[in-house]
Amino acid sequence: MFHDVSISLPAKVRGPEAEEEWQEVDWVTWSTGSLTVETESFLILFKPTGGGNVKAKSLGNLVRATSVAQEGEVKTLIVTTSESLHKTFRLTFSTGADTSEFLELADRAEQAHEAASKMQDTCAVDPSAEAARLESSLRAKLADRWPLIFAGAELYGPDPNGESSTEVLLGRGAAVLLDPPDTTNKVGTYELLFYCEDEDSKPSQTFAISPEMTLTRQDDEDGEGLAASYLLKGPSMSAAHSLCFEDSSVAGNFVRDFRVRSRLMDMSLKTVRGRAAAQDLRKDLESLKQNSLAARLWTVIRLLLVVAFFLVAGRAAQLVSRDSGRPPMEYLMTIYQDVGSVLQMSASATSAAGAKVCEVAFGTVDASGVRQCSKEIAAHDIRQCIDSLVGYGPAMGW
Repeated sequence: MFHDVSISLPAKVRGPEAEEEWQEVDWVTWSTGSLTVETESFLILFKPTGGGNVKAKSLGNLVRATSVAQEGEVKTLIVTTSESLHKTFRLTFSTGADTSEFLELADRAEQAHEAASKMQDTCAVDPSAEAARLESSLRAKLADRWPLIFAGAELYGPDPNGESSTEVLLGRGAAVLLDPPDTTNKVGTYELLFYCEDEDSKPSQTFAISPEMTLTRQDDEDGEGLAASYLLKGPSMSAAHSLCFEDSSVAGNFVRDFRVRSRLMDMSLKTVRGRAAAQDLRKDLESLKQNSLAARLWTVIRLLLVVAFFLVAGRAAQLVSRDSGRPPMEYLMTIYQDVGSVLQMSASATSAAGAKVCEVAFGTVDASGVRQCSKEIAAHDIRQCIDSLVGYGPAMGW
């Protein structure tokens, strides 16, 4: 264990072929704390000072260490580890003795790493052969779904066993696009699956291609790393993931097929929203029709017809109960006469009410009063009579 160790990170994530070019790297101080190195696996654990109950963070397995040329006692080292995101760290120790002890551990780790690499090269499997085996296995497994398989891919995402903000390698294998079964006329669900090379029995990650999901190209400014890298984000995803491909042509085919399905889902969402908006407009139009003047007038007319029907039925029941021996036609004639009388009374009342309204609003004169003035009053008194009708003179006492 080494205390009071200051750790700095590269300002930009760099590929493995740039590990030795640490002189050109811009470093950003991360934190200071305790550094622990396991002597068997050479796993490096770092815990910030004052971290309390916070678990120590793994920096990967120690691979090698290089001294930084400086005046006086050497206290700064450039350390390379097996960590997937940041492979290179700059460590500054509090004493030269700690630096020398760490260098000894680094030499042992480098020797162990070289021995393991030779053994791995002896038993190595051709990556292209492994990718072909995985693709053949997936085609047989998903034969009824006609999968689109893109081998030679790597998936990066949040560390499932650590902080969600830390991006780690989740698997190396193949990305698969699956269309919905051809058993329905609906759009269905399109899926993006990721299968690992060492575990192809089930997908390690499954994403439903939802509306507004985006796939953005990540530019590699240093020209390092895999051929193409894309950032996958979506409203239904808990966090963004990075999808990298070894072959640029495979990456291009994947982007083309993914965007076709993504735009189909976007169009489906727009169609659903358009139908909902059209339905709302229909409801508003029906509401306006129901609230129009003609609709209200028709409602009043129907109400009057219903009331008239019940009145006629009631009158007929009254006539039958009073004199049940009469022929039906006599009942109808009586009811007809009653209806005529009601209509005549209604017309007279309406005419009188209209005349009164006109008289009040426009100062008009009742026609019957004018006729009375012309018949029963002498010619020289006609003007006085008319003035009394319109309210300009004393009322005539006829």
